[in-house]
Amino acid sequence: MSISLLLAGSLCVLPFLVPYHQPPVLSFFPEWLAAALGAAAVLTRVVGRGAPIVAPPSAARWLTAFALFLSVRAATAPLAYPQASLLAVLYVLFAGALVWLGAQLVADFGLERVATVLAAFILAGALANSGAGIIQYYGRPWYLEDVVADLNVLGAYGNIAQRNLYANYLALGQGALLFLWVRSRIRTNYAIAALILLAIGSALSSSRGALLYLLWYAALGVLTARGSAEMRRLGFAACSLAAATLLVQYALPWLNDALQLTRVGEGALDRVRASTGEPERVAIALMALRAFAGAPIAGVGTGEFAGVAFDLGLDPVLAPDFAIWTSSHNLVLQLLAETGAVGAALVLAGVGVWMWQALRSYRSGPQPALWFVVAVVGVELIHSLTEFPLWSAHFLGVAALLMGTSSTVWAARPAISQTIRIGATAICIVMSVALAVLLRDYIRLDSARITGTSTTLASAGQVERDAATMRELAQGLLAPVAETAIAMGVTPDRSDLADKLAIFARVVRYWPANSVVVRQAVFLAFDGQADKARDALARALRTYPAQRAATISILEQALSAEPAAIEPLLAQARSSKP
Repeated sequence: MSISLLLAGSLCVLPFLVPYHQPPVLSFFPEWLAAALGAAAVLTRVVGRGAPIVAPPSAARWLTAFALFLSVRAATAPLAYPQASLLAVLYVLFAGALVWLGAQLVADFGLERVATVLAAFILAGALANSGAGIIQYYGRPWYLEDVVADLNVLGAYGNIAQRNLYANYLALGQGALLFLWVRSRIRTNYAIAALILLAIGSALSSSRGALLYLLWYAALGVLTARGSAEMRRLGFAACSLAAATLLVQYALPWLNDALQLTRVGEGALDRVRASTGEPERVAIALMALRAFAGAPIAGVGTGEFAGVAFDLGLDPVLAPDFAIWTSSHNLVLQLLAETGAVGAALVLAGVGVWMWQALRSYRSGPQPALWFVVAVVGVELIHSLTEFPLWSAHFLGVAALLMGTSSTVWAARPAISQTIRIGATAICIVMSVALAVLLRDYIRLDSARITGTSTTLASAGQVERDAATMRELAQGLLAPVAETAIAMGVTPDRSDLADKLAIFARVVRYWPANSVVVRQAVFLAFDGQADKARDALARALRTYPAQRAATISILEQALSAEPAAIEPLLAQARSSKP
């Protein structure tokens, strides 16, 4: 049992310390490690002896129903990539298993001990990440290149690769710090030093989400002010933490500006003032609602939001700098768009039941451990309304695990207990096999995606082998990523025209970038589908006006293959407004 708790704690820290974040999937290794640790923790507890097995909490049962729904969709719906739905099924089963694990650990050790262990791991990871963010922001020495990620965007992000996720994790560390301090696990002077370190890292991230977490902790502090002496002390500490962190959010960017260590206006407060209104957020929310209106029952399909948004007429503001918004940046809207009312209802029912149970438990017996769980899960739920943390396995795992620790459960009868053991073991086996296949395929994808899809100085033999590898990967779980790489490097000629048309018909529903859509127009023209080619090109020119020069360049490359088919498209592109 202790090993399972240790593995659960490791899930809360180790995936967040991985400094390697490179294409083709920036967060692959942290997410893979989180899933592996989660599966190991569940399997260890299932095969071990100890307290009676508890029945799955309500949230876990709702998530299991959601996984079944996604499985049916993957098997029956005409999706571009059923693999995306299958991966989503694995994510959901992973979350449901960790909800159960959290509840089981509480049955084994009690909420106080479980919360203390998980809080200690979270705080350790947050402090390490805050230190990494400070180092990378002010200048990473060469001897830390293998343990601290390189800084290549404005604002620190530690070893988590995204500023908003970095600020999220530091906020989890702040909640853990408050809990451990109020339970006298950390001395006050050490707690103050840790708070300063976390506040500096949060301020350097320039994430606007950090300000939402401060409001959340301040609100919890106010609501806790009428409890026992210990809870009042915790409430005062939460309000003090929010005030102190807000002060650092204001003062540190000013100090950096004064010392010429950063750009003017980089702080989170400056970004809030500069982004008032933020039309792209409103535009993508409305696009999600339009996608939901077109498929209200079961949604447009997992991973197909971007393609549907493009078909509906994506606003150019949502496709800046050769990028494209592939999500609504809101979990509820994304669920409605991709899984419809059925999928969204299943997930929201699970979250809603957990919230009701946690609130009822807190009102009947408020205690710091439960406060910590509510605070940390609250950070994740708040963030899920503005970004996409719960689509990352390491953040999803932490949230699910802590949700389970505060869920209402009961000991299962012997027959049901055996069924739970068998079901949990089966889930772990399936996840283990999938993780092994994913790791193998990802390593192959990483080594073959350049030489196997584009012109390089590699030998002809290696090019042929890597191209065959990419075609093989296009049949597996990483098919969307593999075929997108193939599409981005395909030669604009008539060879294998039917295969190219089929690939682009799928890729444009997954990643409708300008270069993908324009190449699709070229191949449609080669195939004699002139009207569809002109329509695809018109949508590309309308959605990506800043990439008009790149569009013309692609068409000029294809011109020599069949001038009669491409000349009308080239004239259309040249006559469009830049």
